[in-house]
Amino acid sequence: MLETYQGFLTLGIIGAMLLIGIFLRANVKVFQSYLVPAAILGGIVGFFLVNSGVGNLTSDSFLPFTLHAFNISFMSLCLTAPSATSTTRKEYLRGSMWMTLIWTASFALQAAAGAGAIWAYNAFSPDFLDPAYGFLVTHGFTQGPGQGLAIGGMWENEFGIADTRVLGLIYANIGFIIAFILGVPVARWIVSKNFNTNKKAKITPEFLRGIYADKKKHAIGHETTHSSNVDTFAVHIAILGVAYFITYHWLSWAVPNLKGTPGIGPLCSWGFFFLHGLVVCLIIRFIMTKLGCAHLLDNGVQKHLTSLSVDIMLVASFMSVKLSILTAYIVPIVLVCLAATAVTFTLIWICGRKLNHLGPERMIAQFGCCCGATANGLLLLRIVDPDYSTGVSMELAFFNVAIVVTTFPMLCLLAPIVPSLPSLTVLGYYLLYGFGTLFGIYYLGNMKLKKGKEKLPQGANAEA
Repeated sequence: MLETYQGFLTLGIIGAMLLIGIFLRANVKVFQSYLVPAAILGGIVGFFLVNSGVGNLTSDSFLPFTLHAFNISFMSLCLTAPSATSTTRKEYLRGSMWMTLIWTASFALQAAAGAGAIWAYNAFSPDFLDPAYGFLVTHGFTQGPGQGLAIGGMWENEFGIADTRVLGLIYANIGFIIAFILGVPVARWIVSKNFNTNKKAKITPEFLRGIYADKKKHAIGHETTHSSNVDTFAVHIAILGVAYFITYHWLSWAVPNLKGTPGIGPLCSWGFFFLHGLVVCLIIRFIMTKLGCAHLLDNGVQKHLTSLSVDIMLVASFMSVKLSILTAYIVPIVLVCLAATAVTFTLIWICGRKLNHLGPERMIAQFGCCCGATANGLLLLRIVDPDYSTGVSMELAFFNVAIVVTTFPMLCLLAPIVPSLPSLTVLGYYLLYGFGTLFGIYYLGNMKLKKGKEKLPQGANAEA
């Protein structure tokens, strides 16, 4: 009976670390200046707590929370209905296409840069490391802890590449930190030089502290069921739980029966649970719409459920890192992360400066997305566009859907089998894909998908 408490005790520790993070953000000026989220602060405190041996905590007990919270965040996102907007397709297509292509190029070139860093390390070190350790960085940087853990776990279990599961988490966590160490000063510099379009940009006390004042509380959504019957939040949890149940049993059948099927075989893996769950949630949402009961899912509640999953994932991911692995690979980790950061920043800076309109906003948002997640991009964007009046935030929404398509060959077909292929072959694929995407960005410019000479009314959603 006592063993049933373990999962809830672990969740309690994650909650305690999150509260510590909230306290630190609200009271320490340096954390406010760099807008470090409470989940990252709490996760870092938890990392030192776990690795100090206090309370017999082990990093392995937090790995399941990282993985499942990642799956839930993606699935919950797909249960959220698209926001109604009066913005025309022409207005958002241009910016979202640029964001999609720049993220895809970063995805490919980060992997190539990471492998190059490992080759450089091998040239001067007696210890040889598989270039896969370098290719892995892109799954942490551009996709976050859940995907870094999933892909790293696949390589560790199926190809025997040691410690890639935890290294995927480490890359992701470092990516989050870099996003704020570099992104926040750049965003503040953009505002100070008046380069941003939204001149209302300012940093409020609530924004810095991360807590609203008592009289400025915001509603998180609307109730869709009567409390005498069932709680609205319970409905959202129930539907998400059903989706998880269906996805689990579908994969339980698909993994042993479809694993070797050409074309779809690589996708039939537990590491791609989030992708299968995403499809299941889209189907559930479609069925609910056809049955006329989609209104039971409130967007506000669903978005906060997604954010809750992300916060839990961030804290758990930092607490899942073993100090022994971090110190054992510290030199290659630093080299790989520096290479990935340099490639990402240079790519976004060069391509972003060629944008005729909303360049600073799109650049800073994409730097956050390429070094962590869309949540990072939105937070950095909010510094230069506090009320999201430019329309870049809406472009991010469409970008998140489009990248699933543009990265499908690399993520779903190549990534699962990287360790089994010659390193130079993998490098060639990533370079070809990366530079091919850059040509797409160049072609986008030749199509004159830029801002024309017309002036937009103040506060209107702008074009690319």
